[in-house]
Amino acid sequence: MVPYDPSEQDEVIEQFVALLRGPTRDGGAKRAKGEKVSWKVDTSHEAAIHRHIRRRYCDGQLEDPDSGCHPLVHAAWRCLAIAWQETHQRDASP
Repeated sequence: MVPYDPSEQDEVIEQFVALLRGPTRDGGAKRAKGEKVSWKVDTSHEAAIHRHIRRRYCDGQLEDPDSGCHPLVHAAWRCLAIAWQETHQRDASP
């Protein structure tokens, strides 16, 4: 068994942040063109998660044509966006 390395957590965060940059940039470019609303209020995240998994990943696509990123990274990004929305809505409740 390999001994526990606490720097592994930092590596995970760094690698995941690097992966999330692609969908973040892609969405930002689309918002700049007026093609998308702010991710903070976007209500299409859940549908997009299913699309990225079922119609892209499960069909064998390993690279998004717009961002060049893996479709599961797009799905993860959308999951995080929902978590952010729900957390902030809960925190903003009276």
